[in-house]
Amino acid sequence: MSSIVKSTIDDLLARMEPDTSPATIDVGNPVTAFCELVAHDGIETGVWSCTAGGWTIESYGVNEAMVMLAGHLRLTATDGTVTDVHPGDLFFIPKGWSGRWDTMEDMQKAYVIVP
Repeated sequence: MSSIVKSTIDDLLARMEPDTSPATIDVGNPVTAFCELVAHDGIETGVWSCTAGGWTIESYGVNEAMVMLAGHLRLTATDGTVTDVHPGDLFFIPKGWSGRWDTMEDMQKAYVIVP
């Protein structure tokens, strides 16, 4: 890739497509969607949304930095540490993290994934 790729958050949110919901849903019936800005050399950027619901994560597959755009997310690590994420928060989940992902209020995030 030799050129800069640019978009607005609003444009990406308007172009979202259904995403595969997590296989381990145990609370609610969350619906997920995403729009990828770019994927290059194993790095991916874009936006993602999820309606209310929750699931257990055995081992997060990637390193992911995120900015919460809307909603409320609660992450509970297997050691019991609870992290509530709200609009404007910047947060990071490391590869291998395990715990619970609970979307408390329909959410949107911008993300950067590094394998």
